[in-house]
Amino acid sequence: MKEKMKCSECEFCNSFRPYGNSRASFRCKHPDQHYIFDYFQEHRMSKDPEFLDYGKAWSDEVPLKTSPAWCPKKKSK
Repeated sequence: MKEKMKCSECEFCNSFRPYGNSRASFRCKHPDQHYIFDYFQEHRMSKDPEFLDYGKAWSDEVPLKTSPAWCPKKKSK
């Protein structure tokens, strides 16, 4: 059985909360950004390529249970 990957356990998951904002935005800062951009182009996805999601107010917990389909760690080796 495959082990599920979680963004909350990934060293490339990055959060940012602007001053005065109650919610942090989470992004994937994996070094293989070309793979992410290519995946978004191939699947005609129009959102910000490295954006994961917004967290709950005043929380630093990653809102995703598992990593997205475009995660570079999921690509076949």
